[in-house]
Amino acid sequence: MLYPRYQQAYGWPFYQARKMLRNIARICNSAADALSARERLPSPICIKPLLPENRALHNKHRGQRCFILGNGPSLSSHNLHALGSEVTFAMNGFWRHPAAMAMQPDYYVFADPVFFDGSRPSWQFLTSMHRVIQTSNFLAPWTAAHMIRANASLPLDRTHFIASAGILRSAKPFDVDLTRTIPAINNCAQLAILAALYMGCSKIYLLGMEHDWLAQQGKETHFYAAKTLENHAIAHGERRRYADLMKDALELWQGYEVLRQCAALRRVEIVNCTRGGFLDVFERTHYEEALGLRRAA
Repeated sequence: MLYPRYQQAYGWPFYQARKMLRNIARICNSAADALSARERLPSPICIKPLLPENRALHNKHRGQRCFILGNGPSLSSHNLHALGSEVTFAMNGFWRHPAAMAMQPDYYVFADPVFFDGSRPSWQFLTSMHRVIQTSNFLAPWTAAHMIRANASLPLDRTHFIASAGILRSAKPFDVDLTRTIPAINNCAQLAILAALYMGCSKIYLLGMEHDWLAQQGKETHFYAAKTLENHAIAHGERRRYADLMKDALELWQGYEVLRQCAALRRVEIVNCTRGGFLDVFERTHYEEALGLRRAA
């Protein structure tokens, strides 16, 4: 009768050694990821707060609920004017929404430095955005701070920079502190959730986050038809293999799981109000029910 190697006297030492080496490799890989991100920061250890000005955001909206608006197709089916008195986060191409001018979201989130690289497409995008978005506060990656300052891409008196180190999907639940580094996120929605937690929001609603690109390969999955950064050399890249897209989706879902646990530490509920879509990490409700509106038939 054959036994698994870990049950054999001869194989036992090798089994234990292999386990130990794999654990060491995981620790070293995690440390390498953190160091590769920290090398871009002015303080490698961050003993003191890296971005003390972000303290102004701490518990700024304590006890208030908020709505985080993605760019999915379903966003065009909601009456966003009903959010006038709510705390709102928008992102990327939201300025193209018909309600954007009247809404003026409280916070506008960017996570990718490519929006600030000084290229003609990024300049055209930001110019168009500023025509619509005139009073919002901005959240932007610290790695793009020098470009934003050099190109006057965002109003510095209304911009907060966010620094990252490590990887969100492999992080343990943590208490968010935007004056220090946070684990690197996968998209703007994750950054908006972290910011909402830091600001003390009591309940977080998600809108326009279908996350269905695996079922829509090769199609633009936004409420607007155009690409977010038109004619940019690297923003949209080459057509990617389906296996790579699945890997990215898994890492994104794992990051959302960590965020759900971080919210639970603060006793904050994250609720997905998106009409349809695949994002099943969070509990769901209808947008109209969240606002006490009559649902469309």
